[in-house]
Amino acid sequence: MMKHMMHQCCGPDGKPDFDKMTSFMEQQDRSSMFDTIGWALFFIWVGVAWLMDVGLGYGLLGVGFLTLAMQLVRYFADVKVEGFWIVVGIAFVIGAFWELWSVAIPLVPVVLIAVGVALLLWRVTRPEKKH
Repeated sequence: MMKHMMHQCCGPDGKPDFDKMTSFMEQQDRSSMFDTIGWALFFIWVGVAWLMDVGLGYGLLGVGFLTLAMQLVRYFADVKVEGFWIVVGIAFVIGAFWELWSVAIPLVPVVLIAVGVALLLWRVTRPEKKH
């Protein structure tokens, strides 16, 4: 984080640039604000879904859409989009449809197989680093 910040906050001459520092801090503040709003909406949705007894499928679907929507808001606000949360949001949506459509195959083994295949493909297709 510190190296990233230093790279973001220095001018072409390598000296600190006040305008870049201010911009970096504002972006960090917005990122924190979006994180807080996202968590607040998450807790509100879980509470409402629980009180209304919407069921697991619709509860997961709401969490998935909320997670993906927050990353979309971050994108349009020019704040760093977090790939991890996109994957989590997609996983919630998949889990929701799995539950709503009552798929006969258990989800966890399918996820484990998919993760294993993805890791294998990532490792095999990743270019080798030269030392």
